[in-house]
Amino acid sequence: MIAVYRTFGSYFFGSKIFKFKYTMEPVIHLNYKIDKQKLLDEASKIKSSATGYTDSRYPDLKMDDWLVGHHTSEYIDQVMKDFGIVGKPRFYWLQPYATIPEHVDNGTLCGLNFILTNEASPIMFGDQEYHYEAILVDTTKPHSVKNNQHERIMFKISIFNESFEQVAEKIKKYIS
Repeated sequence: MIAVYRTFGSYFFGSKIFKFKYTMEPVIHLNYKIDKQKLLDEASKIKSSATGYTDSRYPDLKMDDWLVGHHTSEYIDQVMKDFGIVGKPRFYWLQPYATIPEHVDNGTLCGLNFILTNEASPIMFGDQEYHYEAILVDTTKPHSVKNNQHERIMFKISIFNESFEQVAEKIKKYIS
């Protein structure tokens, strides 16, 4: 099984290990080369129909500074085929200085996230920042984004039927 681990609270005494704990990182960096320009072109065509983010768990929530647009194409279908996954593709636009509060995704077990813009803010899990261009992300773990002065455009494939660990094993040829 593919796993990326971080150690916490470990110490050694002689040949014995005391209080040694592993926890899986919530992101795995990918070495898949996405065609950013093609996706930016596709994103620009659908942005006018994108809507403010909503979540059925919170009926009063609507984030007009975080837009989502669902979209697929032959190229996107090929990306999903390359990874061997079934998912729901979408684009997200996060306006400058907007914040996505800490949350877990609604029904999504994990996702393939691709940042399409330069100087993008990182995804955060607690106080840990993860800068990336392409990642597999465990969306069942609380995460957030505090955007900087640049619009952040992301292409995401949400995966509902396989866990983070299952997808990591399946896509190991693309893991950095």
